[in-house]
This record gives sequence, C-alpha cells and structure tokens, in this order.
Amino acid sequence: MRSACAALTALLLSVGAWAEPFELSAITINGLQRVSLGSVLRALPIQEGDRVDSDNADEWLRSVYSTGYFSDVRVLRDGDELIFELTERPSIDSVEFSGNKTIPTETLERVLNNVGLAEGEIYSQSLLEGIELELERQYAMQGRYNATVEPEITPLSLNRVKVELDINEGPVATIDHIEITGNEVFTDDELLDTLRLRESSSRYVFQWIARRNRFGQAQLTGDLSRLEDYYLDRGYLDFRLESHQVSIADNKSDITLIFNVFEGEPYHVSGIQLTGDLVDLDEELNGLVDVESGDLYSRVAISNISSAITDALGARGYAFADVQTQLDPDREARTVDVTLSVNPGKPVYVNRIEIRGNSETNDEVIRRELRQLERALVINRNIRLSKGRLERLGYFKRVDIRTQRVEGRDDLVDLIVVVDEATQREISGSIGYSDVSGFFTEAKMQQKNFQGKGYDFSASVTVNSTEQNYNLSFEDPYFTVNGVSRGIDLYYRRTDFSQATFSKYATNTAGGRLTLGYPISENQRLNYALGYSQDELFLSDSAPQEMTDFKDANGDDYEIIDARVTWNYNTLNGTFKATRGRQMSLSTEVATPLGDLTYYRLTGNAEQYFPVNDDYSFRLHTDLGYGGGYGDADTLPFYKNFYAGGVRSVRGFRYGSLGPLSTPSVDENGDDLTDPSPIGGNIKVLYGAELLVPMPFVKDQSSFRASLFLDGGNVFTDQCRTDNETCQEGIDFAEMRYAAGVDVTWITPLAPLSFSYAWPLNAQDGDLEKNFAFTIGLSY
Repeated sequence: MRSACAALTALLLSVGAWAEPFELSAITINGLQRVSLGSVLRALPIQEGDRVDSDNADEWLRSVYSTGYFSDVRVLRDGDELIFELTERPSIDSVEFSGNKTIPTETLERVLNNVGLAEGEIYSQSLLEGIELELERQYAMQGRYNATVEPEITPLSLNRVKVELDINEGPVATIDHIEITGNEVFTDDELLDTLRLRESSSRYVFQWIARRNRFGQAQLTGDLSRLEDYYLDRGYLDFRLESHQVSIADNKSDITLIFNVFEGEPYHVSGIQLTGDLVDLDEELNGLVDVESGDLYSRVAISNISSAITDALGARGYAFADVQTQLDPDREARTVDVTLSVNPGKPVYVNRIEIRGNSETNDEVIRRELRQLERALVINRNIRLSKGRLERLGYFKRVDIRTQRVEGRDDLVDLIVVVDEATQREISGSIGYSDVSGFFTEAKMQQKNFQGKGYDFSASVTVNSTEQNYNLSFEDPYFTVNGVSRGIDLYYRRTDFSQATFSKYATNTAGGRLTLGYPISENQRLNYALGYSQDELFLSDSAPQEMTDFKDANGDDYEIIDARVTWNYNTLNGTFKATRGRQMSLSTEVATPLGDLTYYRLTGNAEQYFPVNDDYSFRLHTDLGYGGGYGDADTLPFYKNFYAGGVRSVRGFRYGSLGPLSTPSVDENGDDLTDPSPIGGNIKVLYGAELLVPMPFVKDQSSFRASLFLDGGNVFTDQCRTDNETCQEGIDFAEMRYAAGVDVTWITPLAPLSFSYAWPLNAQDGDLEKNFAFTIGLSY
C-alpha cells in the first residue's frame, strides 16, 4: 500500500494545480457498491471547508486503505473539489471445503469465522494465505506433513467471490526409528516399552489396530511425560530429558525420534510426614501413608497417598481438599525428605441440582438415581455412583455430572447433571433366512422410559417357519420409593420343529409371570418371579426316542407353576457402549410340584470390560447353565434343554445345531427312521472374548459398536439313553467349538443395523455352519 501511495502522490505532485494550498469546497466518492458513503467520509481526516494541499495526500490514501474495504484508491482534483476513485474488495459469497476428514467441516468453519473468512465478509488474499499456513500447521501437529491446502477463488456477479479450499490431508507420518541415548541403568528395550509410540517394525502385535506407529505431536508430548514418570517412579529425582529431536525424511512420511536422557542416581526416602490441617483425622490420614523411611522414592507412590488423603477428606464433604507435595533432597546422601501439606478447605454442600438435556425423561426419573442430594455434603463417591446408575439405565447416550461453584461462596456448589437422550422408542424388525427355520420375520415395539416416567414397555411378534411368538411386558423400576420394582410378562408361543432338520416336535405355550425386584446394595439386586404356563406338546411320527419317552411318561398337556430367584450385580458404565466394569447374574428356576412337571435350571452369566485406552476395550464373557429333574422326574424336559450355535452363543454355527445328538426312532424291524440330530443338552458352557474397536472412517462413534470376537462353547448332557451310541455324558472340552469374526452394530436415526461375519475355527463333519447374520430395524 505504501508503494502505491508514494507512486500516486508523485503523480499528483506532478500536476501544477496541486502546487498551492486551496480551500476544499466538496468531496466526491466514486465506486461504492456495498460500502456506505458515511464509512468512507468518517475515515477521511478532512472535510469540506478545510484548507488542504498535496502534502496531506499520502495521509488521505492511508486512511481510506486502512478501512480494509478497498483494493485500489485514487484521488483527483477538479478545481476546489477532491474526487476519490475507489475499487471495493469483493465480498465472500460462500466458503466450501473438500477432502477434510480428520478435522470436521464444522471446526474449520468455526475457525475461519473467528478470523473473518466467512460468508458476507470482505475477501482478503493475505488473510487466506495465512489461513492456508495455519491449516497446514494443524495437520503437521497430527503428523500429516504432506498435507496441502489449495484455494480456488471463483469471481461471481455483484463483486462477490466463491472460496473453495481443496484439502489433501495426506497420510500420517510413521515412526521409522526411535533412539535413546545417555541411558546406562535401564536398557533401550525397557525404556522403549514405556512409550506409546512404536517403530513400524516393532514386534507389538496390535500396532496396526492401535496405530501406535503413527506420529503426532500430542503422542510425543505424552511419551516425554511417560519417560520422565518411569525414572521418577524408580527414585531418579535428578533425571532430566536433555533434548529430543524429531527428524523428518525427505519423503515427509518417515520419522526418526531421538531422546537424550540424563539418569542420575536413585534416591531413598529419609522421612515422610503430614502437615497442615488434618481436621481431627490424624490417625486415619497417617494410616494412609504406606511409604516408610528407607524405601526407594516413587513419585507414583507419593501421588497415590495424596489421592487417598484427598478421597478420605472428600468422603467427609471436603470436596476441594488439596494436598501439596514438598521434596527436600540430600544430594550427597541420595535421600529425600517428603512433606505432604494438607489443606482441606471448607466442607462443601450442594446448593441445588440442575438437570439439563432431558427432553423426554422426567426430572424425577433422573433424580431418583442420584446418590448425591441437595443440601447434603458433597461426597465424590456419591457423585460417581450417581453417574454410573444413570449410565446403566440405557436411557442416555452420554451422562456428565460436574460441580459448579456458587458465586460469592466457597462452601456451596451447584451439581450440574447433563444427559444426552438416547432413542427410547423403537419399532424394530428383522428379516433373514436360515436352513433351520427358513425365512423369518420379527416385529417389536419397545418403549423404554414410557412417557418419561421410567417405565419399560415392549410388545413383540416373531414369525417364521418354526415359531410364532407373541409377548407383552411391563416394568416399573420404582414401584416403591426404596427402589422395589415390579413387572408383568404375558406371552403366547407356538413352535413347530417337525420340518426342521434337528427336531421333530411342536409346542403351544401360553402364560404369564409376575416379578418383584429388591435392591440389596448400590450395584446388586434380587429379583423374584412367579410364573404360570399351559404347555401342549406334539410329536411327529419320526420323533427321536428321547421325545417319545418323555411323552409316554408325562403325557402331552402340562400346567407349569414355576418360581425364580435371580441375583444381579452390575458396575458397567453403560449398556450398548459399555467400556469398563462388570456384570454378573445367577438365576434359579424351579418348576414347583404344584404343576404337572418338576424340574430346575441353574444359569449364570458374567462379563468384564478392561479398558485399553480411550478407543479400545477388551471384553470377556461367559454363559453357563445346568438343568435336571427332581421328585418323580429324573431328567430335564427335552424341550427345556439349552442350545448352542447362532448369534447369541457361538457365531459361525447355525442356531441350535451344536451339542448332543438324539436317539433315532426305529421301525418294527429295528431300523432307524431318521438320522441322529441335535437335541440340545442340560449343560451349557459358553464363553468368549471381544476387542471393541473404533468403527473405521467414522467421526461420530456414539452410534456404533464394532468388535473383533472369539466365541467358544457347546452344550452337553448327563442324561444319555443307554442305547444312544453317539451320546457321551458330561463335559468334553475336546468338543468345544470355536469361531472368530467381526461384529458391527449401527444405531441410525432410521434403522438399527447389526451385522456379524464369523469363521468357524474347528468345525467337524456334520456341523451346520452359518457365516453371516444380520438384523434390520426401524426406530422413530
């Protein structure tokens, strides 16, 4: 702009009319389109009636340019009048992005809005160039050194431009080599194992999943801290990282990291004491100190003591207790004296509880799960319990609980509970085909949190070539204010396996069940149920001997009155998206002598999640069962057997196809009428493992659950007929079946979709395999 002003001033001075000062009679502005006349006149340091000369021309030009609205400014004189010829900068009609994946478009738009590169703003080439450099810097922090930003400016009518940014993010640079120098006490391998970043040639098995060979500035910063922690947790107080270098190869894809360390000598603790205000808890707080004189100093051990003291004070309402660590090292003796200064602050109370985000769920439903109450002391453990209970409801995709200080008070906080509602009403359907049941269809209407009051209601219909199942259920989880639940189930089921490959019977069952649940702790419940059903049994002419024996002994029409007791334990941090915690259930089902059949079934299942990091979690699970008869009955009714195979047990094998084979019925000559077929068993052993992984190429993971799984198990029997040559009593681990595969569930706004593909690992001759399974539904 300076050079333009100087050139123009020289041009004006060459005109003789500018040689003498004159009184300005008028100012004329030409070339305005969007900018108002007033904006220009306010920027000019002159007005009509002023006495002006050519010495001030440079100042006038700078004033108009400084508005930022104009790309060219010229001033001319006509008598005693000054004429400003202006060329406006174009305005931005739109800003569009393409090619960006790791940085969302919403984030880019927000950043550009903040700096003035947005729709309606004045276009500036210099600003655009600065933004290009900033975006490339942001990608470089992710390790994407080959990222480029190519702008395309398209002129439009009315002095407007369209800005398009074509982004090529490029690949993330990978670690080619990591080198550590200066270490003598610990080997390279020991130190490299502490780092999250790995060489591409590393032996780390899941490197390709965890992407630990990809370089990023955040990961590097974390590894610098991990390296420091490693030494300080082993007493090396004088440790320091002398330097670190990041070398980028010419291809901008290979990274070499070099860490230069100074180790020093290890220190031992000469003494440790607590100071400050211990609020009459001296004995308890000192009891938390588990480090003694002579122990090797460990920063993590001292940090754990500080956390334990903070938790102990927090359990008594000192929510903002602070513990400061002071170290007094003796360099010659290589010892360190540790002082923990305790400042409990004031006891803090909850002023009020504010609930946000619950567009459908009543406040009462949320409040009754909270263990932190208004006007009560803030207990951090109660806040954690409250968050866990809300997550396990299944009503919310996300739950966040935080404290917010009350202005002007240091003893009061507001508790802010923020929830993100999940889909609570669902109509789902599935359609598919299997060699066992042929084409099938299922429709289900489920209303969690009915009318926002926490009631659960569902109705379902399943129809296929072998089964018709109609079910209604209702549960009130807070029948009483103490958390006693009640529920009712009504069902009617017709099954006909006479045409299936593995069974030759049909049943009609109608019944209902009443349930009551009692909380026995924050994470445990006991549920009691009493049920009644009317069962009818129909056998085909070629039914196996186990079925005909049962019918001969018990008839074909039964009234069953059963009682159930179930114990549940649950500390999971969610339902669909759980990543940590455990769940266990033990159940006893007994068909009482008040009915026509007497039998029992004992079942148990458990699952445990182990978080690996923010993106990955490992799950172990098992499902066990055992059944039998009592009284006049010595066996479990065959149609109450456990079955294995299918999406809910061992994927990769067809539903119900695993386990013991039946004894074929014979004709009058003793020849088998049918081949042996799976009949289920009274013993169930299922287990498996899953690695929960992020869904590839998806930004928002909240609606996805993807896993790599290993399923194992089978069903067995201890009720073999003596003439069944294929039947082996008891559990035979050599007969366990295994399958591995991938499973994906996607909760979309329109339809929940679930897919699994499994590869049987040890299928035997005669096993019925099924690799692919899916369900499709509709949510509203």
